[in-house]
Amino acid sequence: MTAILGISAFYHDSAAALIVDGEIVAAAQEERFTRKKYDEQFPVHAIQYCLKESGLETGQLDYVGFYDKPFLKFQRLIESYLSYAPEGFTSFRKAMPIWLNQKLHLTSEMNEGLNHAYRKRYIFAEHHESHAASAFYPSPFNEAAILTLDGVGEWATASFGIGRGNRITLTHEQHFPHSLGLLYSAFTYYCGFSVNSGEYKLMGLAPYGTARYAAVIKEKLLDLKEDGSFRLDMSYFNYCQGLTMTSEKFHALFGGPPRKPDTLLSERDMDLAASIQKVAEEIMLLSAFHVHAQTGLKKLCLAGGVALNCVANGRILREGPFDEIWIQPAAGDAGGALGVALFIWHQLLDQPRIACSVDSQSGSLLGPAFAAHEIQAYLDSTNACYERIDSEDLLVERVASEIEQGRVVGWFQGRMEFGPRALGSRSIIGDPRNAQMQSIMNVKIKFREGFRPFAPAVLQEKAAAYFQVSEQLDSPYMLLVAPVRNEIRKRLSEPESQVNGISKLRLNRSEIPAVTHVDYSARIQTVDPVRHGIYRKLLEAFYRRTGCPILINTSFNLGWDPIVCTPQEAYSTFMACDLDVLAIGPFLITKRRQKAWVSPEVPDDCFGMLEGVLVCPCGSGEKLEYVDGVFRSTRCGHIFPVADGIPQLYWPHDKACDPGDVTEQVKAFYEENPFPNYDDHESVRSLIEKSRKGKYARALDQAIPYNASVLEVGCGTGQLTNFLGVSCRRVIGTDLCLNSLRLASAFRRGQGLNRIRFIQANLFRLPFERAQFDVVLCNGVLHHTSDPQEGFQALVPLVRPGGYIVIGLYNTYGRLMTDTRRAFFRLTGGAAKWIDPYLRSSHLSADKRQAWFSDQYMHPHESKHTIGEVLGWFRHSGLEFVHGVPSIANKVEDLENGKLFAPTRPGTAWEHFRVQLKQIITGSREGGFFILIGRRPSEQKFISERQHSEVPIATRDLLRIAQK
Repeated sequence: MTAILGISAFYHDSAAALIVDGEIVAAAQEERFTRKKYDEQFPVHAIQYCLKESGLETGQLDYVGFYDKPFLKFQRLIESYLSYAPEGFTSFRKAMPIWLNQKLHLTSEMNEGLNHAYRKRYIFAEHHESHAASAFYPSPFNEAAILTLDGVGEWATASFGIGRGNRITLTHEQHFPHSLGLLYSAFTYYCGFSVNSGEYKLMGLAPYGTARYAAVIKEKLLDLKEDGSFRLDMSYFNYCQGLTMTSEKFHALFGGPPRKPDTLLSERDMDLAASIQKVAEEIMLLSAFHVHAQTGLKKLCLAGGVALNCVANGRILREGPFDEIWIQPAAGDAGGALGVALFIWHQLLDQPRIACSVDSQSGSLLGPAFAAHEIQAYLDSTNACYERIDSEDLLVERVASEIEQGRVVGWFQGRMEFGPRALGSRSIIGDPRNAQMQSIMNVKIKFREGFRPFAPAVLQEKAAAYFQVSEQLDSPYMLLVAPVRNEIRKRLSEPESQVNGISKLRLNRSEIPAVTHVDYSARIQTVDPVRHGIYRKLLEAFYRRTGCPILINTSFNLGWDPIVCTPQEAYSTFMACDLDVLAIGPFLITKRRQKAWVSPEVPDDCFGMLEGVLVCPCGSGEKLEYVDGVFRSTRCGHIFPVADGIPQLYWPHDKACDPGDVTEQVKAFYEENPFPNYDDHESVRSLIEKSRKGKYARALDQAIPYNASVLEVGCGTGQLTNFLGVSCRRVIGTDLCLNSLRLASAFRRGQGLNRIRFIQANLFRLPFERAQFDVVLCNGVLHHTSDPQEGFQALVPLVRPGGYIVIGLYNTYGRLMTDTRRAFFRLTGGAAKWIDPYLRSSHLSADKRQAWFSDQYMHPHESKHTIGEVLGWFRHSGLEFVHGVPSIANKVEDLENGKLFAPTRPGTAWEHFRVQLKQIITGSREGGFFILIGRRPSEQKFISERQHSEVPIATRDLLRIAQK
């Protein structure tokens, strides 16, 4: 037995692959285990999985191969910097520490990653050799031409050659900096998408534009030859010497600076996408014709990141000279791990190779699988409500029925896919006949740009009936785009045919509109009985029910996460978005059976989710009912109107008329200065991305259980409330400022967030039944009241036994710098605002700068508190201390992995002093803001501790002495 481990790492999307006696046993990307998208670190977890799958220990490996040669890459880096010196010094300074500390010591890094258990030799292949091996050796061809295209390896950016039997020979290369991959990435960057991950977006955006810049690109940016090779004019680019892809000359050529990420797409962006896509397709077609002419072979294997451009691949198959093509499913750097392992087995060890009739990559289903008992154990641990269906036939019939009724399904079955595509094991599935499905799945499930197309998974024998492909087409890896057949298309009216840009998305173009892109194309996955098992059965069941042999197939993940790997990730993703059904192994879970579920059919002005929760805020404690568009007390008769979908349940508290009460002043301030504001182009996706960038909001989202009932008091414009309510929770936000709530509610309604409601209410007279909420949040409001402790005590009874209360306040010491700046601004009339570090942020709009300045420096009232003081409130209310942010016990707070509600010790008075002293210097963005979290114990324990706390202090001391 010979076991060979292949590794790719340190550049983009690291991975590991293991072959035993020439058979591919396992392969996986590191990102699937660490949950860091495109994780480039040494693939420790992926290696551990591969060894576990094979039943081998590290010491039993015979060979370990790395997918490129780092010293050659370092040579290219140094020569490039020297060529541009001193211009590239900033980039050089940033890159060198990583190289000197890690990449040049790759053997040591690999020894460390393998726990020093592997003591044999390491083998380093060249980057494009690894790509070529990954393309040819698993292919179904005994003989084929090989073409590799990517950003850059060591020096090569493209190569071609021949594969025969067990040998590959690369005969020609194109070298850095002249690279199709980097050219395409430059336009990806310029159009506001991320390099090495946003290229898919640019390809999907292209059909919305016209290729009006294609001639300019070919005339100014590159000198293209008939064989597909080219030279770039590097004065338009900055990637050799700088930290950006494009230069000022590039920006001037195309009419302005790069688009800022997450801003609205312009016609220029769409036209640029269309133009570079057209040029890329032309280069790839020219290259294919040249390779065919040079090799004389009828079959072609493709790999490298550029080979993931499935639109160009489709054109090569339809218009190019080859009879058949095969593309490595993990065509990017991850596939290099598999390539180097196969290269060692066949090329270096000279082991024979017999091509399989389909291919030897097993549908690229090479990742972990989970047994039914493992899935059930996890579901039981989360108290998930599920149904077990052990018959595959019954399961697929149930799921097909759900899809037929317009529901979207998370599909988690068998082994995870290797490569960037979900291929029927970790997929989100829907009905392609539903014209609204593309928008629903993009915006409310994937939380990504609405223009992104979805792929049709089609029964292999039915593909030619719907798409312009041969009846023998084998496209299991979703790497070919083909036109939809004319007879399936719907004819557009004259006005519809004149529609441009993103507006094209609204047009129904075929009988399968959800998988028909705006140029009548589709990225096809053929589903066959050999590779696809239960996934094939699902399509067959849907075909029997509907007559449609096609399903939408997209990856099972949210827009910012890698594809799910484990049952835990599948369930969390299901609960974190608007997926309707989860089919996970033999278990079926539906969203409509969840405690927090609110039917999307419920009218937006219906307040059913508030039923049984509201009481009259006047103090009578009577129930409120919603009748004739108003809320009415069942006994005292008080009537409360509803404005813009917001119940106005504000009622003055007893001290509201006292001269020292500041409620009306604060209310008036926020009516004039609602803070923070939404952006004009705000969406659920941008709200989530913004919220996830803040550690605290992300930690809250991880810590608050799904199906929880959450109340945020003082929610302002409701950004945190809306963020938390995207997941399967019922969330209510209250504030005294109606203008702020109007912004919050308008966003909620516009984005269809139906598990969220906003209420105008007084913190001291909250209109809720006792013990209604699992979590009560009050961030940054108590210190704007006349009596923060009394306000806190009004919140505690609303928490259920076992629930949590989270409060944020200003710290007496940490606020000193803000107080100093406030005094300065009063003296100078608000001049020199740059002394506030947050106002120096370049990304802030003018209105947000003003809102921040007003909130921090012009607020009519704020109080400040010490840690010890607030802990005293907790003790008096019978709450158990859980956590502080920042930590109040001289330790770094753990805000990751849902541990925000994990109990920590409250610290000593000395530790509190040191933490508060530190806040004077470091503070927070908001200057001394700190958060304390408490837990309400069980009801019996709560009553006992509360009674004990009400015993006079001297008596308690006597009791302790007596007990001793």
